Amino acid sequence: MLSIYETQCITRPNASASTESVCKLLLSLVVFSGLIALAFLHVGAWMVLPFAGLELVLVVLAFVVVLRHSSDYEKITFVQDQVEIEQSVLGEIKHVRFQSYWTRITLREGENGKTSLWIGSHHQEVEFGRDTMDNAQREQVASHLKRVLLKTK
Repeated sequence: MLSIYETQCITRPNASASTESVCKLLLSLVVFSGLIALAFLHVGAWMVLPFAGLELVLVVLAFVVVLRHSSDYEKITFVQDQVEIEQSVLGEIKHVRFQSYWTRITLREGENGKTSLWIGSHHQEVEFGRDTMDNAQREQVASHLKRVLLKTK
């Protein structure tokens, strides 16, 4: 009897703010910082104005980077005897496929105390959840993936 067994694990960055709310926040920062800079300009401290502008540019750039990565994801799919890994970073999608019998799930501890979760087979490995999970979550996911992998073998 042929059994089709499928399960997925998807991880995404924590995107708690919408684009609209970020724009509102940035607008309020521009107004607030601009008023303060203009007040300093009014009393003769004109050098505050360029630094306030630089500060705002850097804050906007930081939010742009965060918003660009808000649609990134990583997905592992176990289908029959295959382990499929799909990673999307800035819209670029990378697919890797392993045969489940040979697939190994490994947790490695780095020098900085951060663990990394690796999925691989035959000298090819893919890191999973590097930017979207903490150490405890990686350990939980690794444990779950190992159980699912045993069921598919």
